[in-house]
Amino acid sequence: MVNRITGAPVSTRLLRGSGLIVTLTTLTLIAVFAKLGMWQLDRAAEKKSMLQASLLAGSAAPMSALPDGDLTPMRYREFLLRGRFDTDHQFLLDNRIRDKQAGFEVMTPFVTEGSGTTILVNRGWLGHDGNRNLKTRIDVSDVDSVVVSGVLTMPSKGFTLGASIDSSQSSWPKIIQYADYETVATVLNVESLASAVLVLAADQPWSYAYNWQPVANGPQKHYGYAFQWFAMLLAVVIIFVYLNFIKKDD
Repeated sequence: MVNRITGAPVSTRLLRGSGLIVTLTTLTLIAVFAKLGMWQLDRAAEKKSMLQASLLAGSAAPMSALPDGDLTPMRYREFLLRGRFDTDHQFLLDNRIRDKQAGFEVMTPFVTEGSGTTILVNRGWLGHDGNRNLKTRIDVSDVDSVVVSGVLTMPSKGFTLGASIDSSQSSWPKIIQYADYETVATVLNVESLASAVLVLAADQPWSYAYNWQPVANGPQKHYGYAFQWFAMLLAVVIIFVYLNFIKKDD
């Protein structure tokens, strides 16, 4: 297509000067809105799955071992696991809010007896002191064999743009943005890491402030959010096409 005023092809005009900036900005917005929309659709599917799982798990007896394979059917099931905490390697899940205060949720690896499978145990919430120094306050007793009680969960990664763990962190505990099991397994140097998190029961001796809540609503709101993001994406495309392919050719 050729611009009737300048005689230059539209494709050429979009790839130079201010046109290139507008084009790159538009493509960035499209990518962001598409990712946000897909994230909301994923959240809606997750909520549906969680609601179904919670109905099945409510009356089931606690399990004493992590099954092999996909743990999704075990979501919301109560577990009583024997093993030991890996006190040398702990994670702080960042940006966790409780009573309008920012803090972390302490994630401690737990090595189960028998299978040797490692699972992250969410021990609860701790507020940080501004400079985020919690390194001396999250130790657990060095006990070889304990029994932990909790609910198996599969937390969402949320909307993510970066890595889950900043590679520049050299000491422990390490701050993480979300539970990326492959990255955690690599950092811990373990072969078998469960793709789930055990939320420690509030009455356990190693727990902090209980900050986990089961699903309180269905997937409907996430479908609504997805529609909004996709509508914004469509609006950006329409505006871009109008300004660059229609208006300038009038």
